[in-house]
Amino acid sequence: MKKMKNLFMFLAICVVFVACNNAKEETGYTVKGTIEGLSNETLIVKKSYKDENGKEVALKDGTFEFSGEKVNEPIMLFIDVKDKHLSFIFYVDNGEITFKGEVLERDYNGRKISHISTLEVKGCEVNDHEKFLNEAMEEIYGDFSAIRELPEKERDEILAKRKEEVEKMQMDFIKDHPKAYYSAKLIRGMIHGEDAETCRKYLNMLDPSMDNSIIREIRKYVTTHEKTDVKIQDVIKAKNVAYKVDNSFKAEDYKQITYLAVLSNNNICALDKEGNVKLISTTGKRIKTFKPELPSVPTTLALDEKDQIYLMYPIQENIKQKVRGRTIERMETKSYECAIFNTKGEKLKIYPLAGMEAATGARIINDKLLVADYKNRVISVFNKENGTKETDIEGMRPCCRILDFSVNEKDEILVANLGAFRVQAYDLTGKQILAFGKRGKSIDDFHGCCNPVSVAYLSNGAIVTVEKDPTRIKVYSSEGAKQISGIEELVEGCSYIPMIVDGNDNLYLASPKKGIIKCVSI
Repeated sequence: MKKMKNLFMFLAICVVFVACNNAKEETGYTVKGTIEGLSNETLIVKKSYKDENGKEVALKDGTFEFSGEKVNEPIMLFIDVKDKHLSFIFYVDNGEITFKGEVLERDYNGRKISHISTLEVKGCEVNDHEKFLNEAMEEIYGDFSAIRELPEKERDEILAKRKEEVEKMQMDFIKDHPKAYYSAKLIRGMIHGEDAETCRKYLNMLDPSMDNSIIREIRKYVTTHEKTDVKIQDVIKAKNVAYKVDNSFKAEDYKQITYLAVLSNNNICALDKEGNVKLISTTGKRIKTFKPELPSVPTTLALDEKDQIYLMYPIQENIKQKVRGRTIERMETKSYECAIFNTKGEKLKIYPLAGMEAATGARIINDKLLVADYKNRVISVFNKENGTKETDIEGMRPCCRILDFSVNEKDEILVANLGAFRVQAYDLTGKQILAFGKRGKSIDDFHGCCNPVSVAYLSNGAIVTVEKDPTRIKVYSSEGAKQISGIEELVEGCSYIPMIVDGNDNLYLASPKKGIIKCVSI
């Protein structure tokens, strides 16, 4: 009987213990914090930078407290001080989190700028891991001012070596913490710009039992790579494809061109940074220039089979904002429109482009107008007659405010997905057909901070890519990539290089230094 009584007492304790744990899991998280240097303010707690439904929390005598619903994995909170340019971020998980911060001032170009420095976060190990890695990275890189004045080559060599040390440090952390949430976050950053085999290698460094949103995103990314990645020699059958610069083409004066298109007679239609539309012959002779009457400067253009010119331009509004006692005015894009002109410069039609924020490239396929949207990271497909949006092709990784693409006679869309160091092809439904390329220094790879910036099909199936900083124009055929010789630096730094291919497979490139350059096959 005594044994039975003890058993019941044990079971009761177990029930209470399990119930307490379940209650803790169901209650989510509670954050208790202090901020030295602030007294009575209102905090806005958000789950992303763009979250417009942030929760208001009172900061009283420098302390605050709030709770959140149960989370399935650690999440990052973004906290702003209302009506002040002060913010801070940290991770939370279920349970109690304590935060300590301090308002500090730093010198920025002679001005004192206030910011909130995180002193301590307890209750979620992701914060500890992030702090450890950030401090280790700062120690490796050290004071940049010490090497700022060194010759460029010597400075780059030092930075490259330090970057290798950081990457090794991160790899060591992942090996030591294969189950850590932050390890998954590091892997997510490492796989971009790599081929499928390397992506799988990185993924396999993590514990196979891990399951969270980052892991699922990585697995999907790797699976997509494995299905669509190709060896360029296997998909391009064209052989002996080579190009040279056509020195007889004289167009050095066109040094402010922002986008290119080809007319049905193979003449060039160019848009410059002032919003002028220029029609140029195949020899470089100026045919016509007109400036369309529009409320702002167009950012890109496209041509249809009738040589009608579609110009995409922003509708902007002057915004006034008070910043530290000063009123600052800036132009903000509220929407986008498309205006259609004929080659005489006569306006034919105008319509809005719903959801468009930053048009950086455009093409027309039959009855569809395709526009690359840098900010939304998509290629939007519209009805070319009325601007009705039909779909968005997602998965873009733009960089340096650049996102462009081309199309071929099979209605395939070839994207210069420079932030991923890849060329990717899609059909009009948004299904990815193929992809190739990775970050690297070899002729077959894409170098720099992000590349390629432009891409195009040739009629024989070969593919042309454009890289900046340094400039490399490459033609991919069954033999791999060949660089076109005789082309010097076309831009400085992370800048877009417009490219177009005409009906005779001639290439045209635009440069603020060199004007328009023509390349012909040999």
